[in-house]
Amino acid sequence: MRILFPALLGMTLAAVGCSSSPEVNDPTENPVIERGPKTIAVDGDPNGLWWDAESATLYMADDENNRVLRYRDGEGITKVADLPAAPADGPGLGGMVRMADGTLVVVRFGGGTAGDVVYVKPDGTSAIVPNLPPERRRIGITVTNDGQLLDGYFVRNNNVNVGSVARLGLEGTEQEIVGALVKPVGVLAVNDTLYISDQIAGKVYRSPLSAPSQLVAFATLNSPDLLAVGPNDTLLTGSRDGTVLSIRQSGEVSVLAGGFQQPHGLAYDAKNKRLFIADHDGTPADGTNHTLRIIPLE
Repeated sequence: MRILFPALLGMTLAAVGCSSSPEVNDPTENPVIERGPKTIAVDGDPNGLWWDAESATLYMADDENNRVLRYRDGEGITKVADLPAAPADGPGLGGMVRMADGTLVVVRFGGGTAGDVVYVKPDGTSAIVPNLPPERRRIGITVTNDGQLLDGYFVRNNNVNVGSVARLGLEGTEQEIVGALVKPVGVLAVNDTLYISDQIAGKVYRSPLSAPSQLVAFATLNSPDLLAVGPNDTLLTGSRDGTVLSIRQSGEVSVLAGGFQQPHGLAYDAKNKRLFIADHDGTPADGTNHTLRIIPLE
């Protein structure tokens, strides 16, 4: 894998509108594959990303407009579905996963008063998972090989964070399986291992899925965000300093790419050796510029 260093000069900026297309149809036949480096302006603020290799589709949780978007080569960005009505202070969309039956599941932060989980069925209809505690601030979510959903959240008691990971059921259950975290952001199941990034602690932990509470520190890094699988069994995460970090199975951390604003969600397309990055503009006072970045990984 060729390491890409900061700046990534020469990226092309393309403004893209989001046409509405709730049904998930087959992708364009034999499209030109965009490997980048390229920057695509988004009419929205993408956060959680999910790459579906079978349909060659990137799904994006649009935090600005409370909806799910998708990107396909040859088609650009289109809307999959609107999500149920968001809290008054905004949707706060976090991570997203796609289940085996095509259902998309997205967590919503809620600011300590209106946290929830929503889902979009393959026909484009959406709903809120019932009976979940609204004080839980949810950011990360993952799905295991056998179809179990795990989400990460924290509650704030007297300005002190208490974080957990739970087993989530769309019928309305959420059972804690990992505790004693501070601010879990990324939650990622890879085969029989669970990885958790704790943004405030500056750690990525791992544990066996068969005994998820048996956490051990895996890597130390600055402000890790959502997690994704990368090439050669690495993990990838964004950092608030504008870099994308690669974590080897030894726990060694290195800068994979830099020069971004605030990289949030990541998704790796192994077939075409490219990385998608939801690049959030954290300084809207000088004009908002949320983008989808595509960079090649070789």
